[in-house]
Amino acid sequence: MRRLASLWPGAASAVLVLAAFPPLNLALLVFVGLVPLLLALMKSSPRRAIALGYVFGLVYMLAQMFWLQALVVRWTNDVALSFLPWILAGLIGAWYFALFGWLANRCFRAGMPWMVPLVWAGIEVFRSYIPGLAFPWALLSDPLWRATALIQTAYFGSIYVVSAWCALASLIVAFWIEREKWKVVRPYATAFLLTTALSFARYGTPLPDKKMKVTVGQPGVDMAFGDADKREEDLGVAVHHLMQVAIRTNSSLLVLPEGLADASDGLPPNAPFAITDQVPVLFGGKRGKNPPYQSAFSYDGEKWQYADKTRLVVFGEYVPGRNWIPFLSAFHLPSGDLVAGEKLGVVDIRGTKVGPLICFEGLFPDLAYRQALNGAQMLAILSIDDWYMGTSAPEQLKSEAVWRAVETGLPLVRSASLGYSLAVDGHGRVLSEAPIGKTIALYAEVPLPDRASPFPLYPIFPAVSLLSLAGAVFAPKLKRREAVGAAAKSKKGRK
Repeated sequence: MRRLASLWPGAASAVLVLAAFPPLNLALLVFVGLVPLLLALMKSSPRRAIALGYVFGLVYMLAQMFWLQALVVRWTNDVALSFLPWILAGLIGAWYFALFGWLANRCFRAGMPWMVPLVWAGIEVFRSYIPGLAFPWALLSDPLWRATALIQTAYFGSIYVVSAWCALASLIVAFWIEREKWKVVRPYATAFLLTTALSFARYGTPLPDKKMKVTVGQPGVDMAFGDADKREEDLGVAVHHLMQVAIRTNSSLLVLPEGLADASDGLPPNAPFAITDQVPVLFGGKRGKNPPYQSAFSYDGEKWQYADKTRLVVFGEYVPGRNWIPFLSAFHLPSGDLVAGEKLGVVDIRGTKVGPLICFEGLFPDLAYRQALNGAQMLAILSIDDWYMGTSAPEQLKSEAVWRAVETGLPLVRSASLGYSLAVDGHGRVLSEAPIGKTIALYAEVPLPDRASPFPLYPIFPAVSLLSLAGAVFAPKLKRREAVGAAAKSKKGRK
């Protein structure tokens, strides 16, 4: 019991960081949330450092992933089964933070605390892109999405730069509590202030004068549960209304959620509403039957185009091991098991290139950046968040729209069936937002660049932070080698 009690700094940090997320939304806690954990890691043994990180991760991930239990129980109607993926997510996800605890402790012991923020960001990159389990969820900097002037450095190296900046703030506070000399702290404080100044400078850059009139359609229909025939009927009525509003406002594009079209072998897709030539439309649905894809479809009055989803949700859009792990057959996915597209594509709508991100894809910084490289002038997230209503997940999913806009410098619109639907400018400022659960034709005039201008060195920071994990592994050895070399040199000098 005493050993468990000694791990309280890990739990305390987890609680502080969790308070920055919904429902409390005390966002500024991300700047101090890691302080108890870092103070403990400074003086821990390697074994205790791993335990501290694991306790942090267990508390943090169980809280962050609780929506998974609510989702699975509604899918399977099996309460016992619904707890299994949630608990597994917490137990497995905690190991990411145990790895951070071990590596950060090695950095402290090697006299290289400057690596700690990089290691934190590297762990976030690692868990965001690990094959099969990639899930960039609940990153440290996520709660800052409302403070757009503070997060503009994401343009230069993704959301992970901002997470490292937040971890740096906690490190500085930990140094202050430890009464570290100003000579030691000054470089860290300088780096923090320069990063802040860079963000404000980026925030002050002008946006394009050219505006595009866009209607973001929120049908207000529950597309996850309920009677399928009534859902199709309600969708037809709602989308007809949204189209009429888009026509009356002379919109250049109507954006609708994913999941509106049934699988078909060709174009146009099977949709429960009539397509008009009077307003271009972008919406999501299934494409093909063998194999089936999740896709974005566009029609501008002249041509149909599509772009397939390239990142699928594990246990949401496909179930790994379904054929050889018996109990997994109980996971009846609403869409069936889908196949990931091979190429991320843009659609050209009357001369404007739009980069679709289908639901889960909106979580990934690299996909938005690649859409900018593909020439997208605007990003569009097409989503269904209805599975998670009543949990904190929809609000966190909404925040990702702001991050993807900041990272690319592109305007972004997000259409979700029940919400959240919104329009964001290239600095991440919300231009317009629809109330959740309503049938809303959300009108916005988004600043549209003539061409995308993503930061060319953008991929460097995620790569460097990932490499820092290996650097932390060898840091104590390098320090010992330096010490031995210095001692030998000193001895030679005395001779």
